Amino acid sequence: MNLRRPNANEATGSVNRSRSVVPMSGLCTACHDGCTGGCEIFLATMRGRELLYPQNFGEITAGADKDYPVDYSHLNIQGYAVGAEGLPEGVEPGPDTALFPRVSTETEYGWDKKVKMKMPIFTGALGSTEIARRNWEHFSVGAAISGVTLVCGENVCGIDPALELTSGGKVAKSPEMDRRIETYNRYHTGFGEILVQMNVEDTRLGVAEYVLDKHGLQTIELKWGQGAKCIGGEIKVKTLDRALEL
Repeated sequence: MNLRRPNANEATGSVNRSRSVVPMSGLCTACHDGCTGGCEIFLATMRGRELLYPQNFGEITAGADKDYPVDYSHLNIQGYAVGAEGLPEGVEPGPDTALFPRVSTETEYGWDKKVKMKMPIFTGALGSTEIARRNWEHFSVGAAISGVTLVCGENVCGIDPALELTSGGKVAKSPEMDRRIETYNRYHTGFGEILVQMNVEDTRLGVAEYVLDKHGLQTIELKWGQGAKCIGGEIKVKTLDRALEL
């Protein structure tokens, strides 16, 4: 049994010609000689590079659509009243006081230095991709006013077209990194934080020192083995000149 439909997916702009498809391969049950259909196998022979990335790259987010034989609709929660916890101090539990809007979702993390959060939520890492750059402002503002922790992904400085380096090859100025941190901090209310994720290249560029010295950031996330994530860590550039700059 195959829990997904291979060989055709909107993320790659591919479709099957037939409604009858072999589950194991994704091929049409009747695969015609000379077919000019739009399945991934056909497109790979003609326009293979376009199938390496979800389309339109830089304008969408994409995820797996596996059709597991179990979902949340199979779960039933049989609840019953057993009292009330978490009410403000001095409030007696009762039908007029134990109301769901009064539930606190605040939490904290850390050992020596605690970070308070209004909700136990971390964002995904939005790094050097074009879709992350274009959507950073409203995403970071939303995280800041919601009191959750925002993760700035890797390689932001590395692909910044306005990046300036010291004579020793370290980051001297990165307007894009500055913009990301300053946007979040402008609306930060004391809950959550912004942390910067770094790969090996970021470490060599001295990104940790840059965000600490210029912005006073106290939290970073170090990564190893990024290549294990298939196309993870890759970006697309529109010109060869831009690729050589990176």
